[in-house]
Amino acid sequence: MHAAMILFLALAALGAGAGGCIPGERAALLDVKRGFTSDPDGVLSSWTGLRPDCCRWGGVVCDNATGRVAELRLRNALADGGSTGLSGEISPALLRLPRLAHLDLSHNSLSGGGVAPPPPLPRFLGSLWALTYLNLSSTDIAGAVPPQLGNLSRLVALDLSSLAGLYSGDLSWLAGLSKLEYLDMGSVNLNASVGWVRAVNMLPSLRVLSLPLCGLTTLPSSPANLTRLRRLDLSSNAINTSTVDAWFWNVPTLTYLDLSGNSLSSPFPDAIGNMTGLQVLNLDGNGMVGMIPATLQRLCSLQVLDVTVNQIGGDMSEFMDRLPRCALGNVRVLQLSAANISGRLPEWIGDMAQLTYLDLSFNNLVGEIPQGIGKLSKLTRLFLNKNSLNGSLSEAHFVNLVSLEWIDLSQNSMSMEIRPSWRPPCKLVYAYFPDVRMGPQFPAWIKHQPDIKYLDISHSGIVDTLPQWFWKSFSDAVYLNISVNQISGRLPSSLRFMNSSLAIYLGANNLTGSVPLLPEKLLVLDLSRNSLSGPIPSEFGAPELVELDVSSNRINGTLPASLCQFPNLLHLDVSNNDLTGHLPRCRNVSSDGLGLTTLILYNNNLSGEFPVFLKHCKAMTFLDLAQNMFSGIVPEWIGRKLPSLTHLRLRSNMFSGNIPTQLAELGDLQLLDLADNRISGSIPRSLGNMTGMTQEHPPLSLNPLTGYGASGNDRIVDSLPIVTKGQDRDYTSGVIYMVSLDLSDNVLSGEIPEELSALTGLVNLNLSRNHLSGTIPWNIGAIKKLESLDLSMNMLSGGIPSSLSDLTSLSHLNVSYNNLSGSIPQGNQLQSLANPAYIYIGNAGLCGPPLWKNCSSGGDDSVQQAPLHGDKSLSKIVFFYLGLGVGFVVGLWLVFFSLLFVKTWRFAYFQATDMLYDVVYVFVAVRLSRRSAEESATS
Repeated sequence: MHAAMILFLALAALGAGAGGCIPGERAALLDVKRGFTSDPDGVLSSWTGLRPDCCRWGGVVCDNATGRVAELRLRNALADGGSTGLSGEISPALLRLPRLAHLDLSHNSLSGGGVAPPPPLPRFLGSLWALTYLNLSSTDIAGAVPPQLGNLSRLVALDLSSLAGLYSGDLSWLAGLSKLEYLDMGSVNLNASVGWVRAVNMLPSLRVLSLPLCGLTTLPSSPANLTRLRRLDLSSNAINTSTVDAWFWNVPTLTYLDLSGNSLSSPFPDAIGNMTGLQVLNLDGNGMVGMIPATLQRLCSLQVLDVTVNQIGGDMSEFMDRLPRCALGNVRVLQLSAANISGRLPEWIGDMAQLTYLDLSFNNLVGEIPQGIGKLSKLTRLFLNKNSLNGSLSEAHFVNLVSLEWIDLSQNSMSMEIRPSWRPPCKLVYAYFPDVRMGPQFPAWIKHQPDIKYLDISHSGIVDTLPQWFWKSFSDAVYLNISVNQISGRLPSSLRFMNSSLAIYLGANNLTGSVPLLPEKLLVLDLSRNSLSGPIPSEFGAPELVELDVSSNRINGTLPASLCQFPNLLHLDVSNNDLTGHLPRCRNVSSDGLGLTTLILYNNNLSGEFPVFLKHCKAMTFLDLAQNMFSGIVPEWIGRKLPSLTHLRLRSNMFSGNIPTQLAELGDLQLLDLADNRISGSIPRSLGNMTGMTQEHPPLSLNPLTGYGASGNDRIVDSLPIVTKGQDRDYTSGVIYMVSLDLSDNVLSGEIPEELSALTGLVNLNLSRNHLSGTIPWNIGAIKKLESLDLSMNMLSGGIPSSLSDLTSLSHLNVSYNNLSGSIPQGNQLQSLANPAYIYIGNAGLCGPPLWKNCSSGGDDSVQQAPLHGDKSLSKIVFFYLGLGVGFVVGLWLVFFSLLFVKTWRFAYFQATDMLYDVVYVFVAVRLSRRSAEESATS
């Protein structure tokens, strides 16, 4: 009977293996399927009762002998393409698969891509006693890691990585996983798990330990049992303890060590030399100090060395000498970017025959690039940008670089001396040569590089016509930058054939033509500072456009209403053109509004009232309408509808009415320019509440004039002209530090509010050319950062506050042509200002240095006063010189009569005339005063 039973079981097993999976396990799999609420890719489409053999279902692997389900391989293979994969819950029906040894649900968004709350990691998984492999990485699981996982005593590999919502305060459960060889808990929060090293030490079979982004802060005592460990990844934590006595230096079996992205600011330890089997050493981003140790020469198996973003601070030759000579033929990757390395590259770098990746960017390397680099036939990526390299590059530097795909030589002082007929041996994909002198002829050799997807030859000294082959050769380019040269030629009327283009930079050249029709995928277009003409096309494509800069051309017509239909447009600059008419009203705007953050329209002929469509731009930070013909009032809704505004320039228009008190609601506003309009009324006291102009307000972290290019291009799109210190100045990167209030050249009346003294971050304050009366606020000296103060040409009275002498940063002061009186405050800063007599001219009651009029009473006062109070003979001389000056001015006016018909020239001309008159007056007054003094002395 015993034999019969054995025969029966054998036949049953044979039948199960031949006929498919066990019915009970098929039912369990169908229940597992029901636990998933979404399967967008049809991964489980074959899991159906109509197909009885579940061992043939997708992702199911059965044991050939028993027919039992052994593996579920349900990894989301389309995750890189954006698929969310399976969503729902991990069903307890898995417990009905008792022989399940391999479970992989990785890269499935079980929460449905954030639609549902992230599910917890099921505790019942600890009862799947047969599991040897468990992978739940990137599955949106959250909550605490259940200690029941410690029951999986057969587990060989456990991957819980990329589960940012998962945490564990105690890893003692790891002690039950005695067979574990692979442990990856990357991104699981272990900050509270103090004894993590002790827990890991209980895994004698461990070969791979990966704990990146786990919030670890310390490196506790040394474990003794990790004698098989080969791969250790502790990257991107917050470890800040000394590495000198770290436990991993005593693990001779290690072949891979990644400590990048921590805070190991100690010197490089000599103990590195103990790990003689090490193949990969990554210490990137730690700020470690000093030269690498000489013991590194023992690492004869070294293939990858990354010490990027550390403070090595030594000579390149010394660094190279400390590399293991026994490994030079094996090193594949050498990354030394931003390591404060100086000196020259040695010629023998060409002996590193296996080198595929060389990054020495952001250092202080000098001299020429050695020709030996041209021997690196396996080199695919070469980054030498941001150094002080010089000399020229010849064909010899590239002679054997047959594998080169990426090269970046930008921001050095190099030139390229290459024949137009030369054909490079490589096939470049990324060719980055900004600031490398290639001109004056257009570099013809790039014609033979059809695989280039990223090309930058900006600022390369090219003075030539754009060749006809250019657009065809680079029709597949993703990123194209030929800006800041003197390239001429006519733009094609359409660029829609460039199907792959995301960013095109053609600015600062001599290109002609009109704004072309754009590729559908384009995100960034810079056509600024060329000679383009004609109108902007009403429909020019690129529906996802993020940045458009056509400034400083000769573009005319009106702004098309189609600009209202770009939901992603952040940066629009059409300044310095000949645009006319009203701006579009953008009537059909979605509830989310327009995304514009930067709008620059200055120096056109645009008209109409303040643009109403700006009500829909709640993210606007930089708004420049200066030098146009806008009229009407400055609306009150700016303070409510544009809450993120940091820069507002409305100067040189025809705005009227009062300054809205609601502007004070703009908490980040740091530059307000309303100069040269027709604004009347008083200065609102509420402007003193603009917190963006206070010293406590942090400066901007991003420059509003910086491009938003998809490629990461961070060059300044254009500069910002600001009137400060008595002249026009162009601000580029410095605009993030400019805090300015300019209300000059209006018809403002009333007193200067004392509340303005609370704007302690102001660098420039200009209230000149108004009808302001009263006194200068006594506490104006509280604006400690003030560099330029202009209160000239008002009706201010009283004395000059003594607190002005506290302004140690003040370099420009003008209080001329008021009714000020009394003595001028003394102070080192005030005494060092240029043109001292001009600063105070037109204030008859002022006295004391630097004026000749002293403040004492007595008979000699008339001698020290301005010439207007001198004798008649001196007055005749004064009037003679003044008449001569006026005659000269009138004659000059007749000569340049035609210039007066241009508004901007007229303003500039009369400003210069006023300045000339003042200078002549002061000069004559000083000379006559000295003459009068001399005559009095001799008499």
